[in-house]
Formats: sequence, C-alpha cells, structure tokens
Amino acid sequence: MQISFTWGRKNSANPTKQQRRTPNSRDWTDSLQVNHDLTYGLYHNSYPGMKLAGALAFSPIAVPVWFMGLPIPKSEDEITQLLLDEIMERFATQMEQMHIECHRDGTLWVWPFFSATDGKIHWEIIPDGSVTDIIRSIETGVIIKIVTNEQLTVTVDDNKTVVVNRKRVFTREKITETWGGASIAANLKSSTKRNVGGDLPIPFPNNSDANETRGHSDYERIVYDLKDYNDIDLMQSTTLAKFNTKLAVTMKGAKDWLANNGYTSISEVDVAGSDMFLNVPDEKTELLFPTNAHEAYESALKRKFRKIVEGSGIPEICWGVKVEGNLASAEEQMGLLVQFVKDKRNQKIKSYTRLFTASVKLLSVATMQASKAADIKITWGALDELSAKTKAEVFKLFADGAAALINGAACTKSQLYKLWDSLYPSMTEENQEEFEIALSGMAKHKQFKDADYDMARDEF
Repeated sequence: MQISFTWGRKNSANPTKQQRRTPNSRDWTDSLQVNHDLTYGLYHNSYPGMKLAGALAFSPIAVPVWFMGLPIPKSEDEITQLLLDEIMERFATQMEQMHIECHRDGTLWVWPFFSATDGKIHWEIIPDGSVTDIIRSIETGVIIKIVTNEQLTVTVDDNKTVVVNRKRVFTREKITETWGGASIAANLKSSTKRNVGGDLPIPFPNNSDANETRGHSDYERIVYDLKDYNDIDLMQSTTLAKFNTKLAVTMKGAKDWLANNGYTSISEVDVAGSDMFLNVPDEKTELLFPTNAHEAYESALKRKFRKIVEGSGIPEICWGVKVEGNLASAEEQMGLLVQFVKDKRNQKIKSYTRLFTASVKLLSVATMQASKAADIKITWGALDELSAKTKAEVFKLFADGAAALINGAACTKSQLYKLWDSLYPSMTEENQEEFEIALSGMAKHKQFKDADYDMARDEF
C-alpha cells in the first residue's frame, strides 16, 4: 500500500488512516514462519554475510534471559504441588534454553508427553520452522489441529546415516505420525495413537499481537541494520588490509633523489623497510596513511550501532557497553532492564500455565494420583519455593547476567543491588550496604584467586 504524506485539513490526508475496506482481510493461517537459519546463525555467529555483526547479536538475547530466572508453579493441592516440584526439578535447565530460543526465533513450541519406555515425562522442543499448518475452528477461532513436517538425519546399523521425513498431525483426540524418505532402512513405521492428555503442542510466542499465535524475534527490528554493520565493518577491514603505506616525494629530479638515497631505480625503493630518506633543499618526503578513511568508517559504525540499540527496544546495558551520552542515565537504563525482564516473564505466564497443567495431568494418569491441575498459578522471583538444586540454577543465571553488566562497566554495585531486589524481593535479606560489602569481598577473592603466587604471598 502506498501512503501519500500530503498534510492538510482533510481527514483523508492523515497517513495513519485509510478508507474503509469491505471485506476486511484477516489471515488465520499463521503461515509466516521464522527464518531459523538466520536467527540461529546470528546468535551463534555462523550466518554467512553477517559474521562481523555476530558479536552484537548474543548479549541482547542472553542477558535478559539470565535475569529472568525460572517460572514457579504453585498449587494449593498438596499432591499437585508435589508433582509440580518434580517437574521443576527435571526441566529447570531446559527452561533457560526455551527462553533463549523463544526470544531469538520469535516462537517456540513445546509438546509434553509421557514415555512408557523410561516412565518419565518429556518436553519435546518443536522448532517453529517445523510447524507447517495451524488449523483453527471457523466458529471459535481456537486451534484444533497442528501439523509438523521435518527432515531428520538418523544413524542406522553399521554406523550409516540416512535421511527420513516425519510428518505429524496433532489433534486433541489423536496423533498421526507418517514416515517417509529412508524410513524402511531406519525401521520406522507410520502409526496413529491416542492423545492421552488431549493437549496440542503449546506455543511460546515472543512479542506477539493479541490475535497472533506466532510471535516475533527480538532481531526483527534490527536485522537490516546488523547487515549494514557487517558490510561497513568488512569494508573498513578490507580498506585497512589493502592500503599499504604510501611514499610522497617532492623532488627536483628523480635520478638525483634516487642516487642520494642509494637507489638506481624507483622499483628498489622499500617504503616499509627504510629508516631514513635524504633530501636536498626544496625536496620533501612524506608517508601517507589511511587516517581519513579509517575515521569515516569508525564514525559510520558508531552511528549504526546506536541505531541498532535504539531500534531494538532492548535496554542499552544488555549490550555489554557502558551507558554514555544523553540518551539515558544508568539509573534509567537499570529501570528499563527491570521492566523489560518483567514484560518477558509476563508474556510466558499463559503458556507456562498450559504446559504445567498438561504435564501434571499426564503424571496424574501415569502415577494414578488424583490432582487438581486446574488451580495452578505461575509466579516469578519467589525462590524460596524452589528446591536447592533449582535455586542454584537461578543463582547461576543471575550471576552470568551480573557478570556481563559488570564487565561492560554498565552498572554500579548499588544498581546491581536494586536489580536483584526488584526481580527477587523475597530473597533479599541483606540491606544495600551489606550487599555491596559482600560483593566487594567476592571481587577481592576472585582477584586473589587469579593472582600469581608472588603477588598473593605479598598480601600476607
């Protein structure tokens, strides 16, 4: 659609408005999938043509996840809470990766199922690119069927690898699995089985609109700027690599100047290896360096980086850099980070409620225990509700995030205390002064631990 920005008094001149359309178009197919090769390649710095921007793509995804921690499911029913504790113990580590893929790829699908083979519940991660069709009820708009199609490389006898194709159709009544490709060699047979829990794969959308099943990657607003950053950096590196030091000579005569400096021809002049050039009156020798070109590229990279940070919506301190300029103070940035993390948490409450409810239902059937899965509530930050093992996982994530901010000189000890107190208020036992003293003690301990023997000995 082309919009004409001709300002005037008429309503039709408003570029945010358009004429009424009948019928109105609405897409219920949810057909736009993530470009997994791009988002995965950016995060792991392996995508061709974007590798020089890969250093900018890791922190804005990982740092908020480290501060998010883990969801904490609660139930007033004792049996249900015991099952929830068992689930948390099993999947605490996996949930961190789920959050990363959700923010990176825009949408993550999780399929909970109980395996009679090992007697355990499993959460299968289904990449968004594998979900080919999302079927809705025309009457209610509710998803009634999900179709996945994926190509798998598997190992068969004699250590040979074959490629098989697996198509699955999920409904609330049954799951149909159809194998193709080299399925005979892999001894895989198509089948239909009952959907015991009656649940479909559960979507975890990131930054989705109200009527969207699929979300949006945190890279979506900045991917073109990341490409520009890569290309500018590449041009700068190419220019500096190819630009050799040049010799500019103002001389009376080439033969005399060459003879004075011990050369017989101009091809013998070694610019880089010469320590001295001799000039007679009115002659001048200068060396030319790529100073101006280097500065132009450097300025362009700084502008592009600033645009990437501003356009991403991700707080600046998550990028591992010190807050500078007049765009925002460090205090404001810390407040933005807290709000950003809380928003990410809130986006996942509905999906986690469905996932824990479905998991408890499956465990109840498998263990023949009567539970009340319908009353599960999801909270964040109440670490006292977690087991020691799961709590340690949360502490580790927060420590990784704090290290990223501290190494980038992006926050002070006071701001780090406020961040911890905002995200985990029930666990903040120390006051700010005690927190800062303990943090300084930890830093001194690390400095002592990493010091060489002679320096450590002098401390005593």
